[in-house]
Amino acid sequence: MNTLLQQTISNLWPAIFLAVGFPVVLLILNESIAACNRAGLVLARTLRSIRNLVAPALALLIFVRYIIELPQSSALVRVIETGFWVLLLYALLGVVNDLVFGSARSDTWREKVPKLFRDLVRALLVAVGAMVIYSQVWGREIEGALAALGVGSIVIGLALQEPLGNIVSGLMLLFERPLNVGDWVIAEGVTGRVIEINWRSVHIETPTRELQIIPNVSLYKGPFTNLSRPTTARTERIEIGFSYDDPPNRVKSLMMGILTTTEGVIQQPPPSVRTFNYADFSIIYRLSFTVDSMEDLPEIRDSIMTRIWYVVKREGITIPFPIAFEYGPGESPTPTPPTPAQLLSSYPRFKPALKHEESEPLVKVYAAGETVQDAELKFKGFALILEGRAKLLSTDANGKAIQIGEIGAGECFGDQLTAGASVSDIGIIAIEDLKIMVFEDEVIGDLLNQSPVLADEIGDAIELRRQAAQSARRMRG
Repeated sequence: MNTLLQQTISNLWPAIFLAVGFPVVLLILNESIAACNRAGLVLARTLRSIRNLVAPALALLIFVRYIIELPQSSALVRVIETGFWVLLLYALLGVVNDLVFGSARSDTWREKVPKLFRDLVRALLVAVGAMVIYSQVWGREIEGALAALGVGSIVIGLALQEPLGNIVSGLMLLFERPLNVGDWVIAEGVTGRVIEINWRSVHIETPTRELQIIPNVSLYKGPFTNLSRPTTARTERIEIGFSYDDPPNRVKSLMMGILTTTEGVIQQPPPSVRTFNYADFSIIYRLSFTVDSMEDLPEIRDSIMTRIWYVVKREGITIPFPIAFEYGPGESPTPTPPTPAQLLSSYPRFKPALKHEESEPLVKVYAAGETVQDAELKFKGFALILEGRAKLLSTDANGKAIQIGEIGAGECFGDQLTAGASVSDIGIIAIEDLKIMVFEDEVIGDLLNQSPVLADEIGDAIELRRQAAQSARRMRG
């Protein structure tokens, strides 16, 4: 009777753990995983493996060992016990990995240790631990485990020759370190950013958000280009042709002006424009410029290509191209541009300025974001805005540029003779595409003498800008 009671009591505690303690442990693990997910901790992944693998293995071991009381020498008990200890070792190593490397800050030695190296060390420790566990649980000498492991390794190596080749290639890439996560590379005809280096392959994200997977052995045996080495700076070349009628020195000066004033183009190494080739229809020029990183290149290249069109139109140079049209009777090969009188139809008070036949006004177009006037880029003449808007800039007491106003269609600006302020006081940058008509100072001077009302309006606008510039210079950021 006492023996039966003692046996019942000895089976009671394992049963209570399985019935009550095991669900509680799962609940605690679930809450811990949720907390780690909210905090963005990588420890959540290891806790999930403990919940899904280690805890069920422990429950199964308790059940077969203490509930149905299979003997310790039973093969089933030994298999389950071996699996439990191996899984526990794997999970503990995962916890150490997450605590040491998961929260590593950038530019620290922990952050620089590659994931592939950590995975290999972890696998090696698990293999060594598995041999020790095998020796203890099964009561065998560890030499037997090593022999079994050696034979198994040969069989596995023959069956997995290609995957193992990728692993070895990954190790060689790891030791040589020709690329890191975050580098921009060209490999197998693919250009993109490295987002992962694992046992088998390198994952590359292309600019079009595609994922390209390249085996390690291909990178190790074949050539590839690392665009982030030796520095992250990236030099780009653009080839563009201009008419044979446009003097090369003038073209190069205009193109250099674009490169030196485009935001994002660094000045060391300096940008350059060179006459590259004499083609069938044009003279080819090569524009070279450098940006800080590959990520900046598409936007800056787009800005340069866009500004080229506006400068070409504004300065009257030509980008020729071979093209053929068929025209019917009475058709014009090119549309007739509007005359200055037509452009001034909305501003009749400026039409008398057209009587000066010897000085035809010019129509210029500026791209959004282009500088129209600043301390270095002096604007000559008197300009009437036909379309678009621009912002007026001045500098505060600290020398920082601040916006003091906006001007739009129907408003004017110009040099010192007609604007009443030094060109270094006020800068003008186009907010959107800006179309202006530029008159010579003498022409607009005669117009203002003939129209005192217009002169007063322009004078009032000049005075407001002058006061705004003075106020800005007294401000401290």
